[in-house]
Formats: sequence, C-alpha cells, structure tokens
Amino acid sequence: MSRRRNRREEPTLFDLPLDGPSDESEGRAPAASEADPAAGPEAPAVEDAQDEGPRLPLEAPAREPRVVPPARPPATPAPGGRIEPEPRAAPPASAEAHAVPLSVRWLAGLADLAVHLALAITLLFGARLLGVRAGLNDWVPIGFFLLVFSFFYSVLPLAFWGQTPGMAWAGVAARARFGESLTFPQTALRWVGSLLTVALLGLPILLAVGGRRSFSDRLSDSDTVLLE
Repeated sequence: MSRRRNRREEPTLFDLPLDGPSDESEGRAPAASEADPAAGPEAPAVEDAQDEGPRLPLEAPAREPRVVPPARPPATPAPGGRIEPEPRAAPPASAEAHAVPLSVRWLAGLADLAVHLALAITLLFGARLLGVRAGLNDWVPIGFFLLVFSFFYSVLPLAFWGQTPGMAWAGVAARARFGESLTFPQTALRWVGSLLTVALLGLPILLAVGGRRSFSDRLSDSDTVLLE
C-alpha cells in the first residue's frame, strides 16, 4: 500500500504544466524580497561600460574687463550763467622745428636770392641785346617786376608745398605751429620777413643763432623744420 501511495504522489505526464517556466522557475532571478537576507543591502546597479561618464558643467568663457572711461567733470558756469566749453590743450610743439642750423638757413636764403639775381641779370642782358640801356627811370619798373616775381616765387610754393626752391634744395620746409600747413596770410608774412631781412643786410637772421626761430618764423607764427 505504501508503494501505491508513493506512485500516486509522483507527478505524471499529464500533471506537468504545458506553459513555459513560471515566475518561480529557474528562468527568472529571485526577487529582492526573496534574496538572502544575509547578503546585506542590495548593491546599486552598475552602469553599462559603454555609457558616457558623468558630464561636467561647461565653464562660461571668461569676459575681458570692460574699461570705463573716467567721467569728465561738469563744466563750470560762467558768471553770466552761460556754460563755457573747456579749453582744449594745445599739442606740444615739435622739437625738431627749432633745431635747424643757421648755416642751412643761409643756404636756403642764398639759393632763393641767387634766383632773383639771375632774373635781374637776364633782364639787363636782354635789354642790352635790344640796344636799350637801363637808366635811373628804368630801374623802377624793373624793381616792380622783380617784386611781383618774388611774391609769386615765395608765396605760392610755400602755400602749396611749404617750401621755396631754395628751401627744397637745402632740405628744409616751413610749417605752421604744431605741424599744420601754412595759410596764405602766413606765407605772405614770411615773404615780408624775407624782404626785410634782405633790406637789413641779413641782420634779422641772427635771431636764429643756436637753432632758435628766425625773424620770418616769428613774424608769420610758423616754424622751419628739417626734412628727413
């Protein structure tokens, strides 16, 4: 009898389940509640090796410090209540303007004077060829012609190029104060200063001894500079 009971208790072919393995079968890992409590707390899941690592926050690009110009002080009102603009500081005068040697100034002046003398000799020689002798009455128109020639010879080149032919040969030029170009009134005053220097036998040029400004420079408020 005991042998029959043991055979009946054993599962038969028809008692086996037809479906796949159940949840409690070996196909599924035991749940966390079914795990061995002696194994300790559950370890965190390990991320896949192909996953990216922890991303660091991107640093913002460093910005250059902004330079803030100093605030200008407010303009002080005039006694009458009108606000006057602040006077602009004049740029410093060029140091090379007062370094022209006296010998270079003499060369430039003598070269221009030689051109005037050559023209006067040409006029007298041409009159002799024509059979005309220049008398005292003829010197006045000749002098007036030389004066007009000297004006255009000096004023126009100084106004447009800042130098006469004699100054260009000596390597000097005339500039207004602080390096600006000459105006027509300044060129006219330089021409007057040259005439006075010739009339006084060159004595005013002694003001330029030691690299100082000449008489024409002071009269026209200009400078004579050396060219590089």
